[in-house]
Amino acid sequence: MMKKFLALVAATCCTLALSATTYTSHLKVTINGISAEEDQVQVDVNRTSQGTYNLSLKNLCLTVEGVTMPVGNIEVNDVAGVDEFGYTTIKFDAPINITPGNDGEHSEGDWIGPMLGEVPIQLTARFIDRALDANIDIVLAVMGQTINVTLFGIAPELKGDVDHNMEVNISDVNAVVNEILK
Repeated sequence: MMKKFLALVAATCCTLALSATTYTSHLKVTINGISAEEDQVQVDVNRTSQGTYNLSLKNLCLTVEGVTMPVGNIEVNDVAGVDEFGYTTIKFDAPINITPGNDGEHSEGDWIGPMLGEVPIQLTARFIDRALDANIDIVLAVMGQTINVTLFGIAPELKGDVDHNMEVNISDVNAVVNEILK
């Protein structure tokens, strides 16, 4: 009985690992022809039980000429994906509210994204296993400009001896779950 329960838990965790991926991305933001770049930005892509996708870029901060501007969280949910040529593409074109981040370095009132209210965004993301390529245009009609965000990222390979203890066992499933929950 206990073996069946542990097998069910392991299968569930492996299914979760296949449906949720965190990509460590390179970010480039261009505003009025001026670009700022950041490394080590986290982008999460989750496949829902309905077969749609959620994409989130959390705690987005821009550093231009040594000044850091905390923007916030960009999240799109329940976006249909198209599988072709070996990768999945999602497209989203609608207004969203950018929510405050929670990085611990900035207070809730520091984040400028929520002050913008509802902003139209156009997102196209392509991903396959461990690679992500995404483009997000944030259209600020009031200011007459578009903020272009491009991302390219990779995900850690999670198979086999994930926790590197020289054997494949339940602790590898735990390592996968911990990686997902980061």
